[in-house]
Amino acid sequence: MLWHKVENQLKLHDISLIVGPNRSGKTKFLVEQYGDTPFTVDIAKAKLAYCGGDTTITEVEWKAIYERDCPFIAVDDAHLLKTSDLLKLVDVAVETSKRLYMSCNENIVTHLPALLTHIRGYNLSVVKLEKLTTTEVCAWVLGEFG
Repeated sequence: MLWHKVENQLKLHDISLIVGPNRSGKTKFLVEQYGDTPFTVDIAKAKLAYCGGDTTITEVEWKAIYERDCPFIAVDDAHLLKTSDLLKLVDVAVETSKRLYMSCNENIVTHLPALLTHIRGYNLSVVKLEKLTTTEVCAWVLGEFG
């Protein structure tokens, strides 16, 4: 699978944005990162968003992120979240010493200025892994603030 061409980038950076169109294998790639760890996507709000529901991360979900024993936080369809929740995800990743993996489509760009500014405050590194075509996946370092 093409995503595996850039898999090493997940280990090199604190935060990874896995960007591509719908049904491009982003979520499958995210799930494969669990290896032997029981699979759980921490945040997945697509069903709620497409039905017009509130995509705010709940207190129960925040609590589960803190309690789950996994080296990373996994967020599917991060572009559907509110900027305030994306910023808090960065805070929680720092507090728990976990990496943050977020799959999304190109609409994440509306959140990037605030998100990158917040990430810079923690001196974290962020990479954008993007499926450009059916045969090309590339990695761009958006910030190495450390």
